[in-house]
Amino acid sequence: MKNKEKDITFHYTNEVMAKDLINLIQFKNNSSVLDAGSGKNKVFYNNIPSYCEKYECEIEDGNDFLKWDKKVDWVIGNPPFHLGWKFTEKAFTVANFGVAFLVNINVFNQFTPRRLELIAKSGFFINKIHIVADKRWFGRYYFIIFTKNENNFFSWKLNQYSN
Repeated sequence: MKNKEKDITFHYTNEVMAKDLINLIQFKNNSSVLDAGSGKNKVFYNNIPSYCEKYECEIEDGNDFLKWDKKVDWVIGNPPFHLGWKFTEKAFTVANFGVAFLVNINVFNQFTPRRLELIAKSGFFINKIHIVADKRWFGRYYFIIFTKNENNFFSWKLNQYSN
């Protein structure tokens, strides 16, 4: 018996979910917003508010986010999970005000104390974690919003503990 291939849309973010997540971000009029990995369905890109200046990167369209060099106010989207840290790190070099990514639980493992320190030194802090579920996907997913508003929401120590 052959394994049935998953429908390609299995990986796409549900449009209603994307709209709900985008509504959690407080864009200002004329904010520049970059969808870091728009995918074939471009669900985040297509739902960026019309009062924003919008951009997109999609490697299959010849626009590699990891090579993006223009500053924008916000970087958003659902990055490829296998490149989670690379996308996160890059986003902090091009975003002026915020970064908002939909991630799975495995991406939380990228937030080591050392990396959280790097994020803080770049001026960003986790300001919101919104939990969502999609019946097509395994487990919970998290929309993490980073802004330059310092807070005590998420803390860490650089100490290493051992016996």
